[in-house]
Amino acid sequence: MQFPVPQFIDVEDKIIGPFTLKQFGIIFVAGLIDVALFRIFQLGVVFFIVGLPVAVIGLVMAFGQFNGKRLYDSIPLALKFLTEPKQLVFHKTARMDNLDIKTITVEQVKAASQNSAVTEEESPQSKLKNLTRLLQEKSEQEAQLVNKQKGS
Repeated sequence: MQFPVPQFIDVEDKIIGPFTLKQFGIIFVAGLIDVALFRIFQLGVVFFIVGLPVAVIGLVMAFGQFNGKRLYDSIPLALKFLTEPKQLVFHKTARMDNLDIKTITVEQVKAASQNSAVTEEESPQSKLKNLTRLLQEKSEQEAQLVNKQKGS
């Protein structure tokens, strides 16, 4: 027996004209606030200073998106993130009593760097010998691969 699988479950239904119910509610509340401000202040400066931002915020809340989600879905999550305490899952602290820490002077560091510089230097002949050996090994490997391909 087969059952139909719902498709597009993340898309909200358009209930009131081209708006979803949440969009319509946000626009309706912003409109009510603007109407109340108009009744109180008429077309004065205060109405434009307060009423215009309320309308813009309402439209942005209704139609704006952040990271692919509607803004009215993201704002409660952001407020929850900002207000609730953070939970640390793993927090390992280092203990200082079991560490073996030694102090080193500047002279000891300089002496160690000079000793390592002397030991790391190779003569040009030894470098050439190493390079020749590597090239011979490479050519032998290539010859073996060619022989395998001819034999198969």
